[in-house]
Amino acid sequence: MTSAMSKKRLGLALVLISGVVFGTMPYLVTSCYEQGATAVLMLLARFVSLAIVVLPWALKGGGLLRAFRGNWKTLLRLSVAEGLTPLLLYTAYSHMATGLATTAHFLYPMVVALWCVLGYREKLSRGKLLCLILCIAGVALTVDLQGGRISLLGISLSLLSSVTYAAYIVWMGKSEMHQINPFQIAFFVGVGCGLLALVYGAVAGDLAAAANVTPRGWLSMAAAGAAIAVGGSLLAIFGIRYTDAQTAAIASTLEPLTSIVIGVAFLGETLGLAAAIGCGLILLAAVLLPTLGAREE
Repeated sequence: MTSAMSKKRLGLALVLISGVVFGTMPYLVTSCYEQGATAVLMLLARFVSLAIVVLPWALKGGGLLRAFRGNWKTLLRLSVAEGLTPLLLYTAYSHMATGLATTAHFLYPMVVALWCVLGYREKLSRGKLLCLILCIAGVALTVDLQGGRISLLGISLSLLSSVTYAAYIVWMGKSEMHQINPFQIAFFVGVGCGLLALVYGAVAGDLAAAANVTPRGWLSMAAAGAAIAVGGSLLAIFGIRYTDAQTAAIASTLEPLTSIVIGVAFLGETLGLAAAIGCGLILLAAVLLPTLGAREE
């Protein structure tokens, strides 16, 4: 019992850390954009970096090809879900206000909870339900919803991105994934998502922007991609592995809170009353989640 609880707490901590790293992503990529990079190129840098970094551990002990042959359907689903999420969200940004699209995307904890309850007959405890409500309310308050344009296509894409990311979390947390080396999972997800971003970039014509990236831009992309891949994607894989999908989804909403804190603390951005309350609600959920979870266990 103690060992199981320790693993759950470790998993929660890893997901929280990955949420913080993902929250720094907008600021990590800013210098890359200034040097000619695009969103698609940044995605390629992130997923290629993930595959390269984990490859030595994925090869350790052998069985990399055997793991793929035995689980290729599940690995393909994970890659498609994880790879489509940012592409759908970035496309939604071009059709509607960023704040509205972000709010719709961060409904994914609710989608995860409903998926687990209805699809897998899992229990949604009162503690998790409380934290879920706090997180969704907090995200809605922290995002600027004023003066934004709304489009049916944009809202549909952002909602779909919440579904694809929810699918990634749910599938990653299922028991069959525990039979696979997590470094091998990370490698195949990195390769799969990288190929998906490459195809999308080729079709959309975004790969041509690579010619405009400066040498400093390539170095910045490599550094930012590696940081996001290891601190964000890899830690999230390990975190979801050790805890349950519902807890991981709720904990990952620390991402928008981190972005706001960095903007206020280091970039001189202002924080309104509604956003401050929203930050407080997200932080409260992050604090309550392990406490209520341990009590209910």
